[in-house]
Amino acid sequence: MAEVKFYLEKRKDKSTGEIIIKNVPIFLFYSFHGQRLQYYTNMRIDAQKWSDETMKVKKNYSEAGEYNRELTRLKAKVEELSDKAKVLNETPTLEYFRDNLNGRLLDLTDKKTIWEAYKDYLKSLAVSKTPKTVSNAKLNYKILENFSKSRRYKLTFENINQRFYDEYLDYCFNEKKYFNNYVGTNLKRLKAFLNWAHKNGYHKTVEFKKEEFKNTWENTEIIYLYYDEVMTLLNLKLEDKTLAEVRDMYCLGCFTGMRYSDIKGLKPENIQGDLIVNRTIKTKEPNIIPLNPHSRKIIKRHAKKHLPFCMPQHRGGEANQYLKKVMEKAKLTRSVQIIHFRGANRFEETQPLWQCATFHTSKKSFVTNFLERGGSLTTAMAITGNRSYKSAQRYFKIADTLRAKEMTKVFGGVSLVKKQRKS
Repeated sequence: MAEVKFYLEKRKDKSTGEIIIKNVPIFLFYSFHGQRLQYYTNMRIDAQKWSDETMKVKKNYSEAGEYNRELTRLKAKVEELSDKAKVLNETPTLEYFRDNLNGRLLDLTDKKTIWEAYKDYLKSLAVSKTPKTVSNAKLNYKILENFSKSRRYKLTFENINQRFYDEYLDYCFNEKKYFNNYVGTNLKRLKAFLNWAHKNGYHKTVEFKKEEFKNTWENTEIIYLYYDEVMTLLNLKLEDKTLAEVRDMYCLGCFTGMRYSDIKGLKPENIQGDLIVNRTIKTKEPNIIPLNPHSRKIIKRHAKKHLPFCMPQHRGGEANQYLKKVMEKAKLTRSVQIIHFRGANRFEETQPLWQCATFHTSKKSFVTNFLERGGSLTTAMAITGNRSYKSAQRYFKIADTLRAKEMTKVFGGVSLVKKQRKS
């Protein structure tokens, strides 16, 4: 990247012919793509107080702190604008830099439609986010595109308003038959794009931030395996290599609370003594998970078989299909009630456990069994990297055994079986 530089203006006094050294303007210079930006910083300084070497005000003068902070800010702003143009694959202009430095709307985004802005957003995501995040954002783009065509709704930043919200929900619920949580997920993704676009000067609309423009979340039942079901799965004899590998990966999640992507990403260097030390793929946060006899045995069973990784490398979608086969073989047929909402309408269905289980249930199985067997919610959150105490508290609703233990500590024996009232 070209360097941002600061110089004092070199101008002669018309009356004396000498270079002016008092109250001299400070200019910013920046060369890019064969062009040269010269920008007045709105600051002046006496030449004796200026250092040509550091391109700053000398530290021993009273103006140094305030002036140098502003110079640092301007330098960072130019570098940020240059980086943004590179991400968007745009060629910046002199006007682009000047307008931004003067606080006007970004030239690069002028006259861009919401669809063009969304494509810029996807480019930006590709630089710093995971492929899964980019894929989800692309899916959301497609949903918006289909909505616009189906309802003949010309989408602009200005008409992302209450009418759009109502029309969008009607499309999702009544035409596409989506359930609340799926719609809520895509509204969340839409808001992420709109916030990015607002922050980067594509629009000034704030309608989407209003309370009425709310997500459609519903707390769903937590599907998980009881501890004895996990052990049944772990001890199941499987001749098929693929099914055995998928079973081991799922059980490792049940004993560590790790996401499937993090299990796939495990490398030998992440196993440090009795600890798994890694950085989660979804949140990029560092994490430390103590090994227990079950997780240690599973990792040891696969040692050096899948280098440079510790575990098999099955795709998530395929792995979920194999998992259902494994659970069916293990006769995990316990009935599970699944409740969905579409708008205000409630839908119920009952499925055998094996049919509705996915790899995501391994993490839920870990947290639930951890609590039921005496672990604390705080520790479970630390191990799984769950930062939301509110969402984590949901697990207490199903940890009946744990609640009974806590009640026993205080009042004595408690039975979870409801007694019939005598008539």
